[in-house]
Amino acid sequence: MKSRLEKVYSKLPNQKVNLKAHKVALGLIDNFNYEYQYLEEEVSRLSYSVEEWFDEKFDAFMDAYSPLKEVYINGSEAFVSEADVAGDMDILNEIESKANDLGIDVSEVYPDFEEHKRTIEYLEDLEKRFDDQKGRLERFTP
Repeated sequence: MKSRLEKVYSKLPNQKVNLKAHKVALGLIDNFNYEYQYLEEEVSRLSYSVEEWFDEKFDAFMDAYSPLKEVYINGSEAFVSEADVAGDMDILNEIESKANDLGIDVSEVYPDFEEHKRTIEYLEDLEKRFDDQKGRLERFTP
Protein backbone atom coordinates (compact mmCIF):
# COMPACT_ATOMS: atom_id res chain seq x y z
CA MET A 1 0.00 0.00 0.00
CA LYS A 2 1.18 3.49 -0.81
CA SER A 3 1.78 6.02 1.88
CA ARG A 4 0.14 9.39 1.72
CA LEU A 5 3.36 11.01 0.58
CA GLU A 6 3.74 8.56 -2.25
CA LYS A 7 0.14 9.23 -3.32
CA VAL A 8 0.82 12.98 -3.40
CA TYR A 9 3.99 12.49 -5.39
CA SER A 10 2.24 10.21 -7.82
CA LYS A 11 -0.34 12.90 -8.62
CA LEU A 12 2.31 15.51 -9.42
CA PRO A 13 3.34 15.75 -13.05
CA ASN A 14 6.23 13.48 -13.78
CA GLN A 15 8.28 16.24 -15.39
CA LYS A 16 11.89 16.72 -14.52
CA VAL A 17 13.11 20.28 -14.14
CA ASN A 18 16.70 20.81 -15.14
CA LEU A 19 17.93 22.82 -12.17
CA LYS A 20 21.53 22.56 -13.28
CA ALA A 21 20.89 25.12 -16.03
CA HIS A 22 19.37 27.48 -13.47
CA LYS A 23 22.33 27.05 -11.17
CA VAL A 24 24.74 27.78 -14.02
CA ALA A 25 22.82 30.88 -14.99
CA LEU A 26 22.72 32.09 -11.40
CA GLY A 27 26.42 31.38 -11.00
CA LEU A 28 27.25 33.40 -14.13
CA ILE A 29 25.23 36.37 -12.90
CA ASP A 30 27.38 36.40 -9.77
CA ASN A 31 30.46 36.75 -11.98
CA PHE A 32 29.55 40.12 -13.49
CA ASN A 33 32.10 42.81 -12.69
CA TYR A 34 29.33 45.36 -12.14
CA GLU A 35 25.67 44.93 -11.38
CA TYR A 36 23.48 46.25 -14.19
CA GLN A 37 22.04 49.16 -12.18
CA TYR A 38 25.51 50.38 -11.13
CA LEU A 39 26.85 49.92 -14.65
CA GLU A 40 23.96 51.92 -16.06
CA GLU A 41 24.65 54.78 -13.61
CA GLU A 42 28.36 54.82 -14.46
CA VAL A 43 27.68 54.78 -18.21
CA SER A 44 25.24 57.63 -17.70
CA ARG A 45 27.91 59.66 -15.87
CA LEU A 46 30.41 59.01 -18.65
CA SER A 47 27.80 59.89 -21.26
CA TYR A 48 27.17 63.25 -19.59
CA SER A 49 30.91 63.94 -19.48
CA VAL A 50 31.42 63.07 -23.13
CA GLU A 51 28.21 64.55 -24.54
CA GLU A 52 27.90 67.80 -22.55
CA TRP A 53 30.35 68.51 -19.75
CA PHE A 54 33.56 68.33 -21.79
CA ASP A 55 32.36 70.76 -24.45
CA GLU A 56 31.16 73.24 -21.82
CA LYS A 57 34.38 73.08 -19.83
CA PHE A 58 36.62 73.03 -22.90
CA ASP A 59 34.91 76.14 -24.27
CA ALA A 60 35.33 77.90 -20.91
CA PHE A 61 38.97 76.77 -20.80
CA MET A 62 39.65 78.11 -24.28
CA ASP A 63 37.87 81.38 -23.45
CA ALA A 64 40.32 81.83 -20.57
CA TYR A 65 43.41 80.29 -22.18
CA SER A 66 43.32 82.05 -25.55
CA PRO A 67 43.79 85.61 -24.23
CA LEU A 68 46.52 84.45 -21.85
CA LYS A 69 48.31 82.73 -24.70
CA GLU A 70 48.00 85.81 -26.92
CA VAL A 71 49.50 88.13 -24.30
CA TYR A 72 52.07 85.90 -22.59
CA ILE A 73 53.16 83.50 -25.34
CA ASN A 74 52.50 85.38 -28.59
CA GLY A 75 53.34 88.81 -27.18
CA SER A 76 50.25 90.54 -28.54
CA GLU A 77 50.60 93.34 -25.98
CA ALA A 78 53.63 95.60 -26.14
CA PHE A 79 54.50 96.60 -22.58
CA VAL A 80 57.24 98.97 -21.54
CA SER A 81 60.19 96.93 -20.30
CA GLU A 82 63.11 97.33 -17.98
CA ALA A 83 65.36 97.53 -21.04
CA ASP A 84 63.33 100.49 -22.34
CA VAL A 85 64.13 102.53 -19.21
CA ALA A 86 67.56 101.11 -18.41
CA GLY A 87 69.24 104.47 -18.87
CA ASP A 88 66.55 106.35 -16.93
CA MET A 89 67.66 104.92 -13.58
CA ASP A 90 71.20 106.05 -14.34
CA ILE A 91 69.90 109.55 -15.12
CA LEU A 92 67.92 109.62 -11.87
CA ASN A 93 70.99 108.57 -9.92
CA GLU A 94 73.03 111.28 -11.62
CA ILE A 95 70.38 113.92 -10.82
CA GLU A 96 70.45 112.82 -7.19
CA SER A 97 74.23 112.90 -7.07
CA LYS A 98 74.43 116.39 -8.59
CA ALA A 99 71.72 117.69 -6.24
CA ASN A 100 73.68 116.29 -3.28
CA ASP A 101 76.88 117.90 -4.61
CA LEU A 102 75.06 121.22 -4.76
CA GLY A 103 73.61 120.66 -1.30
CA ILE A 104 70.01 120.88 -2.41
CA ASP A 105 67.13 118.48 -2.12
CA VAL A 106 66.68 116.38 -5.25
CA SER A 107 62.95 117.23 -5.29
CA GLU A 108 63.90 120.87 -5.95
CA VAL A 109 65.71 119.80 -9.10
CA TYR A 110 63.19 117.15 -10.17
CA PRO A 111 59.91 117.18 -8.21
CA ASP A 112 58.87 113.70 -9.48
CA PHE A 113 62.20 112.10 -8.59
CA GLU A 114 60.95 109.71 -5.86
CA GLU A 115 57.83 108.66 -7.77
CA HIS A 116 59.83 108.19 -10.98
CA LYS A 117 62.39 106.01 -9.16
CA ARG A 118 59.66 103.93 -7.43
CA THR A 119 57.86 103.48 -10.75
CA ILE A 120 61.01 102.11 -12.40
CA GLU A 121 61.59 99.78 -9.45
CA TYR A 122 57.98 98.66 -9.63
CA LEU A 123 58.38 98.06 -13.37
CA GLU A 124 61.38 95.82 -12.65
CA ASP A 125 59.31 93.84 -10.13
CA LEU A 126 56.34 93.57 -12.50
CA GLU A 127 58.54 92.39 -15.34
CA LYS A 128 59.99 89.61 -13.17
CA ARG A 129 56.51 88.56 -12.11
CA PHE A 130 55.30 88.69 -15.74
CA ASP A 131 58.20 86.40 -16.72
CA ASP A 132 57.32 84.01 -13.87
CA GLN A 133 53.71 83.92 -15.01
CA LYS A 134 54.81 83.35 -18.60
CA GLY A 135 56.97 80.44 -17.41
CA ARG A 136 54.03 78.93 -15.55
CA LEU A 137 51.89 79.24 -18.66
CA GLU A 138 54.59 77.72 -20.90
CA ARG A 139 54.98 74.75 -18.55
CA PHE A 140 51.23 74.27 -18.67
CA THR A 141 50.67 74.91 -22.37
CA PRO A 142 48.86 71.99 -23.97
